[in-house]
Amino acid sequence: MALKSLWDRKWATLFISVQLIVSFYLICNGLIQIAMPELAGTTIQKYSTLNLNRTFTVTVPGATSEQWFSERYSKLKKEIDQLDNVNSHGSFSTAQFFLLDLKNSEIYEAKNRELYKNTWLRGEEKLSYMVYLDESMFHSTKIELDSGNTFSTTDFTLASTETIPVWVGYHYKDVLRIGDTFSIAWFGEKLQYRVVGVMAKGSKWLDKNDYISEGTKDLDAAIVTPFLEYQKTSSPFIITSLQSSTFFQLKESGDISVIKDRIKEAAAKLDLATPVVSTVQEELEAYKSSNIELIKLNMYTGLFFLLTTSIGIITSNLSSIRARFYEFGVRKVYGESIISIGSSILSEVSILIMLSTVLGVLWNYYTNRIWSIAYNYY
Repeated sequence: MALKSLWDRKWATLFISVQLIVSFYLICNGLIQIAMPELAGTTIQKYSTLNLNRTFTVTVPGATSEQWFSERYSKLKKEIDQLDNVNSHGSFSTAQFFLLDLKNSEIYEAKNRELYKNTWLRGEEKLSYMVYLDESMFHSTKIELDSGNTFSTTDFTLASTETIPVWVGYHYKDVLRIGDTFSIAWFGEKLQYRVVGVMAKGSKWLDKNDYISEGTKDLDAAIVTPFLEYQKTSSPFIITSLQSSTFFQLKESGDISVIKDRIKEAAAKLDLATPVVSTVQEELEAYKSSNIELIKLNMYTGLFFLLTTSIGIITSNLSSIRARFYEFGVRKVYGESIISIGSSILSEVSILIMLSTVLGVLWNYYTNRIWSIAYNYY
């Protein structure tokens, strides 16, 4: 009965449904934005051993890839390492490379064609996503192996002429086998690699570009390798690009304001701009603060649509009741109570709201899901 009544008013029902769906989409999106920092913090702790309050980053505004900046920034990092209560630092990077000299390259490319078909890398099956972890970052991960051997300390001090070990993602388990070798072109050099392990399914690591809003990257279709010291310093561009993915660790919890002042003093002596020094927890809070206006916009717009739609629902139902006076009179004659008639009217509204809520939430979920899948391989 309720569905039939809604169908009889299909155009009004469709208009109201669209408004409700948009309302719930915006409200849901606002709630997700509110929860983002807490979710990011939980994700970081789930996939790494980084302490949110004792891990901090140092970002120098106006960074360039020029030689003078990279030299001074490198000196700044060394001075920070020497500060009391600072336990050195670790860096990681990501890049996409063509795997050269791979024996079963056709099979590997066919696998990538399958993995990349719904992503930004569609048609780029020759490219491989590689994650570089220096020794400190390596010990900060929680990556487990499905098979093979872990990295040793000596693997992080290899020369460019030696064969470098790698782990491959779970999706490559039957494509890149332990013992397989390949090479890549690195700033005019040709580096040799050998597969020594396969990562467990579902392995993840922090996103280099934005580990707060984007969280982690799926490593099932990735290759992880030691980030060698000469690689980290092989060009000014690399030194500069590592700012956002270089983490310093405090030895003990405490007031970081003294450390911040010392870092700013060191930067001033090197003629660098005043650096932004923030713990991961402070970055999470700053992200929430910077997005508060967008959150408010989503919430207020969603609530406005919800209010105007509620008025539309009331108006539509009042018109429906007037048009159905005869129908209600007949139903009363046949013994149906006023409560039963009222319940049927309320059921129409309930069905409309429930369906719109489900569609709005699903729209939001799949929009974010599709973006996440596409971005994870980019």
